[in-house]
Amino acid sequence: MKLAEKNMNAKTVGCVFVGNPLSFSDTALKLVETELPCISCIRTAAVNDLLLMGEARTNAVRLIIVDESMLENLAKALPQLREAFPMASIALAFRNTEIARNLVVRLQTDASWGQVGFLPMNINLDFWLSVVRLLAAGECYFPAELFVRNQPVSEAPVQQEAQPDNARELHPCEAVHLTTRELQVLESAAEGKQNKIIADELQLSQHTVKLHMHHIIAKLGVHNRTEAANWYHRRNPDG
Repeated sequence: MKLAEKNMNAKTVGCVFVGNPLSFSDTALKLVETELPCISCIRTAAVNDLLLMGEARTNAVRLIIVDESMLENLAKALPQLREAFPMASIALAFRNTEIARNLVVRLQTDASWGQVGFLPMNINLDFWLSVVRLLAAGECYFPAELFVRNQPVSEAPVQQEAQPDNARELHPCEAVHLTTRELQVLESAAEGKQNKIIADELQLSQHTVKLHMHHIIAKLGVHNRTEAANWYHRRNPDG
C-alpha cells in the first residue's frame, strides 16, 4: 500500500499497526495521523517484521498495535519486542471479546507479559480515535467489559477462609480495577472539578479526561458522572 510504504520511509515512526489492510486500512492510518499530527503511522504484515527495523527507528516507536489474529505470535516475540522497542507501549486490537479476555487471564497469571493495553475495534470512530490517543500517551486502556466474569452459582454455603493477620483489605477502587490515573480523575471529579481543571492539574488533554470518565462510569456500573462521584464519596467518607 502506498500510504504504508510512504510512512515506512519516514524519519520518525510513532505508531506501528501489525496486521493486514482489512484489519487496519489506509484510511484508518490516515485518520490517526490527522488526530495525532505529531505521530506518523505505518502498517506491517507480521510481528516478526518489527524486529527487522533499524535501531534508530525502533527508538522512535511509541505505540505498537497488534491485531487479535496475531496474539500467539505476539506472545512468542514479546520479550524481543520489549528489548527492541524500549519506548513503546503495546496493545492488542480486538473484535472478539473472548480472545481479549484470554489475554487478560494471561496478563494476570504471567508477570513476564508486563503491561499490555487493549484497542476495541467495534466501537464508534470518535471513541476509537480517543483510545488510540490514550495508548499513544503511554496509558494502558482496559475496556470494562473485559472484567466481566460469569460467577457460578454455589449450591451450598461456602465457608470463608480465615485471612492472615497481615492480609490487606482491598480498597474499593482496586476491587473494580480502576487504574491509578482513573482514580486520580475520579477523585477530582468527586471534588466537583470540571474537565478543564482536571486536565490542567493532571497535564492531560480534556479529551483524555473525558475518555477516562467514560471508562470509570462503565467500570463502576453507574450511569453518569454524578453517580460516579456519589459512588466515590460513599466509599471514601473521609475523602
